[in-house]
Amino acid sequence: MCYPPVAMGTRKPRGKSAGIRVNRTLPEPVYLQIADQIRNNIQNNELEDGHRLPTMRELAALLRVNRNTVRAAYAELERIGLVQSDVGRGTFVRRRRVSALGWKPGAAAGDGTFRWERLVSRRSAGRGDVIERLSIGDGVARIELTGAVADRSLFPVDGFREALEEVVREMGPAILDYGSREGYLPLRQWLAGRLSAHGTPVSENDLFILNGAQPGLDLVGKLLIEEGDAVAVESPTYHNALGAFRVYGADPVGVPMDGEGIVPGALEEAFARRPFKLLYCMPTFQNPTGVSMSRARREAVLALARTHGVAVLEDTFDADLRYRGKEEAPLRSLTGGRDVLLLGTFSKILFPGLRLGWLVAPPALHGAIGRLRRSADLAAGLLAQAAVHRFCEKGLLDRHLEYVRGVNARRLRVLVESMRRHFPEEVHWTEPEGGMSLWVTLPRSIDAVDVLLEARRLGVNFAPGPLFHADGGGANALRLSFTLEQEERIAEGVEILGGILKAKIAEPRGVPNDAPSVFL
Repeated sequence: MCYPPVAMGTRKPRGKSAGIRVNRTLPEPVYLQIADQIRNNIQNNELEDGHRLPTMRELAALLRVNRNTVRAAYAELERIGLVQSDVGRGTFVRRRRVSALGWKPGAAAGDGTFRWERLVSRRSAGRGDVIERLSIGDGVARIELTGAVADRSLFPVDGFREALEEVVREMGPAILDYGSREGYLPLRQWLAGRLSAHGTPVSENDLFILNGAQPGLDLVGKLLIEEGDAVAVESPTYHNALGAFRVYGADPVGVPMDGEGIVPGALEEAFARRPFKLLYCMPTFQNPTGVSMSRARREAVLALARTHGVAVLEDTFDADLRYRGKEEAPLRSLTGGRDVLLLGTFSKILFPGLRLGWLVAPPALHGAIGRLRRSADLAAGLLAQAAVHRFCEKGLLDRHLEYVRGVNARRLRVLVESMRRHFPEEVHWTEPEGGMSLWVTLPRSIDAVDVLLEARRLGVNFAPGPLFHADGGGANALRLSFTLEQEERIAEGVEILGGILKAKIAEPRGVPNDAPSVFL
């Protein structure tokens, strides 16, 4: 079966032979093209159970791709349970193992082994996981330009230890008890005061303390989303938000961005095509691009959401990390923004081990939020909340933020200067005024996953573009984060990436439509 070049997500087999073909003009990563076509062959019964696939070396040579690309394709097929790799024997079709793809479940295997993979729910399966595994650490020491995370060497350990000891000494055993579902009142009052001082009037009664921002995404998913609901997201967007919404049956729809964030015209077109339940956006230092919306853009986006009756979830996860430029008002502070759900976290501005975030919600949702929390995590940890409140109350957070902003600003400057020095002129990137990462666009002929596989071999890690797109696009893009590594290591990592990109651009161009069709 030979697949002609088609738009991503379309698969139209033309015959009965089980063949695959790659097309480098498609936005879909090459390894996913390979995995998708093999998966279709298996599901269409064109590759029988027990069929031995070509070796990675053989298939790479036939398709004229890197062997690591085939390795990633086979890893994805094994993850979803369609093949099994036996060391020394090869990779074989094993489709009977998977219930998430429609196979009849059954826990008892012939050898008596309990097969959990047959019982795992469909919602836990997702195609993007293999890319995520590639972009996160595997225990090998590398220059980490992936992950919008804080540098642990900057954590204010001594100040936080003092705050922790103080609240334990003063509150005694009570500090180790359950807290309220809404959260520790002094911390909510402090947060409400801080938000109000920055132009977003908030009452402590509208604030809920959560176990991090990610549980906030999950909470909003439970609260609002029904099976099949459309959720508008920036394209690209935060990958874990896509996963959080999809668990509840959402259909995330990516809306294009430009240098000022989400494009109002594209958002209006999306809203006109079908009903939407929710708009999820990051107006300040958006992840993964680092782009911030202008005041006019924020007002236009908010007005569109209100006109079409779409709820808005505004994620401000790194809005405090501004290194230059003037502060922009959150959507919630604008005219008509009082019903905006506002999500924040201490993970990016302090340290992630606390697992503390917060959600501002209108009174109409308070009862439902309380019921959902009662059946989920009950409440955030009281000890962490009290210690963070004491730390903030003493002015230590602001002191820490001032220090971190200076360090991060220098690291961002080194990253951009190194890219100007070492990246080919065909490569483009955003230059944010703050945040934790920026977005790189490669020539369309270059697959970011292929670059990542080579970069990891040479000791550099980053996050590839498809991870951040609801439709799997972004094959020729990647995110570089700058908050985790020292300046000299950032420069070294960029120099390595520049060498890889120059080599990729210099490679002879294939002719996609004449690419070989390999029969399995």
